[in-house]
Amino acid sequence: MADGNSILDKILASKEDQEKKEFNPFEVIGQLLLQLNEKEADVLKRRYGLGEAPKETLEAIGASYKVTRERIRQIENLAVKKIKQAVNFQTLMKPVEHVVVTVLEEHGGVMNEQHLLEELFPIKRTPVNDQAMIFLLSDLIDHRVSKLGPDTIFMRGWRLKSTDLDFVTAAIDMLQECIRSANTPQDIVQLYELVRAHSFYKLHETALSEKAILAFLEVSNQIDRNPFDEYGLREWGSIVPKRMNDKIYLVLKKVGKPMHFVDIARKITEVFSKEAYPPTVHNELILNQHYVLVGRGIYALREWGYQKGVVADVIAEIVRAHNKPMSREEIVDAVLKQRIVKKNTIHLALTNKAYFSKLPDGRYALTTQSA
Repeated sequence: MADGNSILDKILASKEDQEKKEFNPFEVIGQLLLQLNEKEADVLKRRYGLGEAPKETLEAIGASYKVTRERIRQIENLAVKKIKQAVNFQTLMKPVEHVVVTVLEEHGGVMNEQHLLEELFPIKRTPVNDQAMIFLLSDLIDHRVSKLGPDTIFMRGWRLKSTDLDFVTAAIDMLQECIRSANTPQDIVQLYELVRAHSFYKLHETALSEKAILAFLEVSNQIDRNPFDEYGLREWGSIVPKRMNDKIYLVLKKVGKPMHFVDIARKITEVFSKEAYPPTVHNELILNQHYVLVGRGIYALREWGYQKGVVADVIAEIVRAHNKPMSREEIVDAVLKQRIVKKNTIHLALTNKAYFSKLPDGRYALTTQSA
């Protein structure tokens, strides 16, 4: 029985993929506009940006026709009404409505507008198709879907009119709770694991598919995704970086190893599509206690266990923590985990008699002064 369901799911998924490939709202609108006279078609095209031209205001369109904005609104409303009354309206719109409703149902009944458009046009998404689709959603299948947000809970999006928004809000609250408990950005796989362990999920498992969870994350106005596809609270600097320090921290955290300040600046420019200047980045690294200089221009996060100070300071701290004398090889190995330096630099630091004394067996201990 399970295999039978699996085969059926694959057939349905294949059919849905084919419907999306054949999905062309701009062509549908082209056919629908044939029901209108020249002025009505022009008003709709300009009002909704249908085609290559940008959207225009009622005032701008009215000025070109030397009529009031209210008259343009009347023409717009009449044109939409005429389209809906056209003989071929249901034939043209039924496939569109089916695809939109299917995608929304798969994603829990609500979707961020950009997320919805990405799902509707996985291959051939264009500004022209986007604008055409928004017109269809807002004016021609408005008996099945309605706008959502933007407000304090939801981003701008769309929902099925049958969707229970109280449930969606409760699910978003659960997602925020999972993120707060982790207290660090989570990728989607990590979040799925956190959600499955939550009591809310266990009560509503059938309504919380992975696609629905993803849709709720994307439509929430309190949750966001950083450039590395990790989710967290929008107020977190590691999710929506507002300052240079946030960007430096996020880049180092993601790369996971010490970097030269020039490479950090280059990575910030690449990730955030806005130029970061090396001197600015370097100043931030010098002034902020979160970062440690571990080599020539190379910085690491202090939370990785790196210590501030010159090589002699690092050796002293290592020997102090070891609580007994150490061989030169042990010291070198330990320092190289803290600093990107040559072994000779470590050997030279060990000759500093103000810090270290060499014992008869060749091991090194702290002097009384530095102990």
